[in-house]
Amino acid sequence: MLPIYQSTETYKQAKLIFNDKSHSGLWFERFYDYQIFENNGNPLTNEQDKKKAKIAEKDAFFKTFNGQRGVRECGNEKNLQAYAQRQSALCHAQDGKSTIYQNDWLMAIGLGNSHPLENGLLWHPTLGVPYFQGSTVKGMAKALMEQWGADPKLIKRWFGSVNATTSKTADFDEMFGMSLSEDLRKTLDEQSIGAFIFLDAVPVKPVMLKQSIMTPHYGDWYQKGDSKPTDKNVQPGDWHSPVPVSFLAVEKAVMQFGVMPRIGADVTDDELEQISNVITMALEYLGIGAKTATGYGRMQKDEKAIQEQKEKIQQALQEKANAERLKKAEEALTQAIANLNDNQAFIYKFKEKLSILGDSWKNNPNATHKVEIDGESYWFVEVFKKLETWNDDDQKYALNELFIPNQKSMSNKMKDRVKELKKKLGIH
Repeated sequence: MLPIYQSTETYKQAKLIFNDKSHSGLWFERFYDYQIFENNGNPLTNEQDKKKAKIAEKDAFFKTFNGQRGVRECGNEKNLQAYAQRQSALCHAQDGKSTIYQNDWLMAIGLGNSHPLENGLLWHPTLGVPYFQGSTVKGMAKALMEQWGADPKLIKRWFGSVNATTSKTADFDEMFGMSLSEDLRKTLDEQSIGAFIFLDAVPVKPVMLKQSIMTPHYGDWYQKGDSKPTDKNVQPGDWHSPVPVSFLAVEKAVMQFGVMPRIGADVTDDELEQISNVITMALEYLGIGAKTATGYGRMQKDEKAIQEQKEKIQQALQEKANAERLKKAEEALTQAIANLNDNQAFIYKFKEKLSILGDSWKNNPNATHKVEIDGESYWFVEVFKKLETWNDDDQKYALNELFIPNQKSMSNKMKDRVKELKKKLGIH
């Protein structure tokens, strides 16, 4: 894979702005600094020079990408949290379930993707973090059920098909009282839509990337062993000199996995709980991604992160509910003051804001209290001073609607001022 930007000057400019806030995936996939070319742009012809240049460019890439610490944090926490909350809200709106997991050690994601390092990495296009596609999660869960001898009809229902040839078919009769006939095998292998939708597994917080190494001791044996089993250069043995291969691995990843029923699938709550447990067990026992046989990709539930996510979702829902209530209150207020003049509308607004405070201010009338109206702060003193310039009708409205009903809870000084105004206006 050749990068888009091969200009040396462009590479230098990009390197200057490359930092932890950058899209790491863009740099990884498009700003690889090739060193196997001569100054004129032609590839090196000497094999030794090419080999040295290849090693040098890989070392240089990892030094640039991971920096002095040898690890790189990628992802914007605010964006990741927002994405996770939206995904979780979507999942629950469709009667699904989302759960957060943390990896035990390292994860290898998208190693099969093409890259000059020989091992790629699967990047989320907008979030700039490694992630697992929903199809990968689905394949992992299905593999667990097939390997553990689950009912093939259940696998067919949940996933759309079942590979009867790799499942524990010998256990089907003993476990489920049925045998797999050829007709049933054919039916199970036919592709169809499963009952569940598996969402992409995306980190909920920034992840750490570090350089990891694999040493393919017997690569030639795996590739050519069938055709050249007697060739000593192919046969596995301790006389080979394998070349270590570096790749980027993910550590300290906290990721959200979601599953939800497909519309019209008629999935029960028990089935949803079961498929969620299958994902949990698959992550714990099988692992996800590449190199799971060597311990990569194992994940456990992160109860702390799950609780934090619940609290944030509840807070967001509460804020949404408060905003809706405020909107309705404003609409009701607009309707209520439609037939009032500006002075009377001001009194009505103050009275409504006062009701929101409840009785808390009445227990301590001499303390400092304020309500905000049209960007200004008011209390009874400021309101009374304001109404002194009004006409008699508006003053009477203010007394009858606001001051007289709350007179007992006012300070003595305010009570005296209200009493004087009542006398002036002839109110008994």
